[in-house]
Amino acid sequence: MGIRGFSQAIQRYGVFSPLSGDTVVIDGPALVHRISDAVCRQRPSTSGFVCHPPYSLLSRMVIGWLDELKSHNINVRKIYFDGYLPPSKWEVRRERLLTQSQRMKALTSSQPFGSPTTPEDAFRDVKANTNLTRQLARSASNASPKPPFMVPAVLEALKSSEDWGPLVVVVPGEADMYCAQDIKENGGTLLTSDSDLLIQNLGIKGCVSFFWDIVPVDPTSNKSDMLAMKISLHDINDRLGLTNIGGLPRVAFEKLKGRMSFDAAVQRTRDSHEDILNSPEYQAFLEGLEVKDYIPSHHPVLAVLSKLDPRISEVVIQILLLEEIEAESTEVDVTTLRGPETLSIFLPIMIENHDKKSAWTGSTISRQIGYSILQRLTGQRYSAIIEYRTLDPSTALAGRQIEIPNLEETIGNCTQLVTVLEKIAAAFPPSLQWLAFAIYQDIEWTTLENRPSLSAALISKTKRGPKIPEEYSWDLIHFTAQVQACLYSLRIAKQILDVVAFMNHDLPAPVHQLHNRLTLLPLIGEWPTIEQMFELLSKFGDAEGLQIITDMLGIPRIEIEEPSEDSTEARKRQKRDPELLPRKGRQRGVKASPSINPYAILSQASED
Repeated sequence: MGIRGFSQAIQRYGVFSPLSGDTVVIDGPALVHRISDAVCRQRPSTSGFVCHPPYSLLSRMVIGWLDELKSHNINVRKIYFDGYLPPSKWEVRRERLLTQSQRMKALTSSQPFGSPTTPEDAFRDVKANTNLTRQLARSASNASPKPPFMVPAVLEALKSSEDWGPLVVVVPGEADMYCAQDIKENGGTLLTSDSDLLIQNLGIKGCVSFFWDIVPVDPTSNKSDMLAMKISLHDINDRLGLTNIGGLPRVAFEKLKGRMSFDAAVQRTRDSHEDILNSPEYQAFLEGLEVKDYIPSHHPVLAVLSKLDPRISEVVIQILLLEEIEAESTEVDVTTLRGPETLSIFLPIMIENHDKKSAWTGSTISRQIGYSILQRLTGQRYSAIIEYRTLDPSTALAGRQIEIPNLEETIGNCTQLVTVLEKIAAAFPPSLQWLAFAIYQDIEWTTLENRPSLSAALISKTKRGPKIPEEYSWDLIHFTAQVQACLYSLRIAKQILDVVAFMNHDLPAPVHQLHNRLTLLPLIGEWPTIEQMFELLSKFGDAEGLQIITDMLGIPRIEIEEPSEDSTEARKRQKRDPELLPRKGRQRGVKASPSINPYAILSQASED
């Protein structure tokens, strides 16, 4: 998680030395975040908050960065990714989720009309090389939402790479801890952005380098060797006279405990006569620096973890651990718990309108299939799982309890889902099939809830509005989040079925059929983006997609308002529609005329 101010203080003791010819281990999540931030810094200053690099571009940037290391004779031994975060990080994660949720809610208020459109050349000048991790030109605002699926998207691309796939490991714990253990056992340099690793014992031959400290010997030559500032815990302990009094871990402990500067913590470590090293508080601090073996090294599930997204790996490991906990104690009522001691999952933070129902709501049934089949890994039966997707202080950071259907109901849901996917595949071209399924779920859910359909309203607007929107409305932003949540929910189900099948648990025939159907899911880098959504919805409307979906659902057709043949009249009507006016021309409180269509409730934007 990082120690504030620690890396800046320590770096004065680092030494620039050759990285070419060296062997490195890479903190995967840290690299993805660093490069994502660097690419986002290069977007135009006029771009909106939804202007993110496409996942395919971000993946190419990470792979290009790694390729440059290789071209400079730097041997990458492993790239580690988190597969399970320990219970000790639970409160920090919930606090971060709360902060991100509040920022998204504030964004809805501060940007009531949505976001400016993304320029076509927004990331045209981005180059894939180590300059990316050194760039600090224009700061990316911490308040700006992050791309929700950047880590699994890059992980997926890396695993598909002939060069880098074999080196990627999703571990049953924290990536940084496994990086440190690897360096301690095998030597080399650990590349990261996490200052926590400065206090890890990496062995006599191990050291840490930060991504931003990797530089060419000669910046004007492409063939120049690479240097890195290498920081050795053992060398610094010797230089500061800390070797026999706890070293840098003791300094970090004093700094955190006393909220003091690095130099003050060093002085306190030298001057203190207290037996800090043997205190329970310090021993607990040291335990947090050790690799935890949550899953035994011989467990067969370890062979499949690297094929999973980190969040999905985490829920798989968690259910295995909960089985052990509950086997040891029957006194805990897990139905009343809301922490790591009960089945839980942290879903990605979506860029969505928090005044509407969560983008995850309509696709809940897809995730429920996964949660239900997951239980075949254990002898335990869980009636619910806690989903953390957004948090509000009024909910006491409790998460949302989602019912887990029994096997019989799940089999029925699988049968229905396979039927729907097959019908959609037969009715739509490949480019529209997964969008069609997301629209199917939207209309199905809103019909059951007697709510207006957001997708139908947006398709109607593509008929009445300009071919290219002047900005991305919150409706369009929210629906894009729904589509991506729909696809990720299917991905959760698919990867859980992968694990259960890998572990040689028999799947009922309908579940097996669904598993086969979900192998056709697109890669994250191929998912529809906000930049593509308006055009895709227009094509869907032209293909009479709403009629096909409503016929499948057996509900009345949703009538789409067609533009008038009188283009002048159409333009006049457009000017009166506040949703289609440029941002400066709008006024609060302007209401559209009510529709006389008896099913118009299905074709207007949804409010929660």
